[in-house]
Amino acid sequence: MRMRKLWTLIGMILLISCLTGCAWQEQLSAEESFNRALSGLSGIDNFSFKGEAAIRSEENGPFQQSMAFEGHLQHHKDLTLSSKGEAAKLLQEKGPADSIYKADGLKVTLKRKQGRWSTLSSQGADEMWMTRLNPLELLEYLGNSEKTVTQELGAARGTKVLRIELSPEAAAEMAYGSLDEQMKVLAERIERKGDPLYSDNPKVRKQLKTVWERDYKEMRNRLQKADALSVSHLTINKKNHLPAKLTMERKLSFIDSHGKTRTETLLSEVTFTGY
Repeated sequence: MRMRKLWTLIGMILLISCLTGCAWQEQLSAEESFNRALSGLSGIDNFSFKGEAAIRSEENGPFQQSMAFEGHLQHHKDLTLSSKGEAAKLLQEKGPADSIYKADGLKVTLKRKQGRWSTLSSQGADEMWMTRLNPLELLEYLGNSEKTVTQELGAARGTKVLRIELSPEAAAEMAYGSLDEQMKVLAERIERKGDPLYSDNPKVRKQLKTVWERDYKEMRNRLQKADALSVSHLTINKKNHLPAKLTMERKLSFIDSHGKTRTETLLSEVTFTGY
């Protein structure tokens, strides 16, 4: 009889604890929920994720590039990204894929050093694009940027969906930072012996560097006048308050050398597993 009463008491305590914890979570603001999810994720040493991404030109134009990928984090700071083909789900949901380019069989290893993610191997154009899809870096950027966070209605049971929209300035900085890093990697490859872009002929290297400087200057000028938009949706598991899914749409509009407005949109979706 005493044992039964003891278990009944324990059950009541656990129920009250659960109800109190659930009620406390519901009282969190959207931004507090977002910050707590990021804090919880940063405390986990090992987990995995799968994702898809696709790039399209113009508002309703065909996709020009797509990728399905997966990632594995180990020891809190070692991350491996691998491509697995084209982003079938995104392409099916978002539109046509005429003349699409897809990347498969790529692998990039990254390590977190001094507060940022750095690649451990030389990068080709495809590998550089894949590093832009690192959801951990994206979440860190969202957490440190000026933004508006709101809670969406109609979330599936046991989840909470947050909408995160960066300020125009933060969205532009995200686009600039990514492209600037890629251009600087290209400059390094021109001078790196053994790289496909390297030439033993000093005159050829000088010509390549001249072309790079011209394109880099043109990119900077265009981005100064570009309009950027970045909207993400983060699905949070209410039970552990960790990210379950992250979708993002990043749009960049700029004037080309012919005075015509061009738009590039990057869509991505990542599902987290293995907590």
